[in-house]
Amino acid sequence: MIQVENIVLSNKPLSNFEIKNAVKKIRLKNFRGLFLRDTLPKKPKRNECVIMNLDDTSINGTYWLVWFKNDKKWYFDSFGLPPPTELNYCLDGDIFCPTD
Repeated sequence: MIQVENIVLSNKPLSNFEIKNAVKKIRLKNFRGLFLRDTLPKKPKRNECVIMNLDDTSINGTYWLVWFKNDKKWYFDSFGLPPPTELNYCLDGDIFCPTD
């Protein structure tokens, strides 16, 4: 088990339901939702936090990444990979990747 922000999480890959429950408990500011790669919102917001699965609706989903926008654009991928091309319209401009 892993404890984050007073929430206990299983030490295993999390389902979308487990992630939504954790986000709800910590009251993540500007949280827009969880999306599969091919279901991203058409219009990005100026301030938003999005968790995206790299799989699309034809697959169960296995790999989550996150981005957050406020005065800066933050992107996090646990493997340190750059943002996928689908995010170009969401993260246009300078992006801060903590793994860089």
